[in-house]
Amino acid sequence: MRALGIVFLALAMACAGKPKDDDEKKEPAEVTATVGEAVDTTFGEVIEALGAVSARPGHIALLAAPAQTRVAKVFVSVGAHVNAGDPLIEFETAPFEAALQGAEAALSAAEKAAARATRLADAGVLPRKDAEQAAAELGTARVNAINARRAKELSTLRAPIAGTVTRMAAVLGSGADPSQPLVEVADPSALDVLLTLSPLDAAKVRVGQAVSLQATGEA
Repeated sequence: MRALGIVFLALAMACAGKPKDDDEKKEPAEVTATVGEAVDTTFGEVIEALGAVSARPGHIALLAAPAQTRVAKVFVSVGAHVNAGDPLIEFETAPFEAALQGAEAALSAAEKAAARATRLADAGVLPRKDAEQAAAELGTARVNAINARRAKELSTLRAPIAGTVTRMAAVLGSGADPSQPLVEVADPSALDVLLTLSPLDAAKVRVGQAVSLQATGEA
């Protein structure tokens, strides 16, 4: 029994010392690497946010008809570039011309009446209050004439600033009301953009960072 145990032990040691065929076939792994110079660079980050774009105060004009009238001509459309003074909309001029003639006639009559009342009051024929009343009526007539001349000038709406037509609600032959804006002109070089960011994205914003905006969808 002792001799048999020694034989088994020798066989086990011989098997353990014999390398496996798979181990003999394996080759050492090769690892390649390259070395480059580290440089400072800027990484852009895309953030999606809801926002609104609006023209800066003083760089936008919203125009309406000076009085109740009709649209006779439309010179521009949305997206057109205009310079200050370019015509935008022309209204029917007959009502403005008639109003101006009436205001000028009333002014002429008020001037004559005021002059006569002043002369008679100075002569003691009329009370002084009558001359003061005539002077007040003359002032009202002058204001009406000024407004009529201004309305006649505004029978053709002109761009007060250079920019882009961002709104056009005038339709040829349709009525126009002073309370309804018809055309809007904005200066695209002076815009304010208000974005709503999450607290996490807002923490990444720093003063002076360059920002590139791009609208998505149908914006």
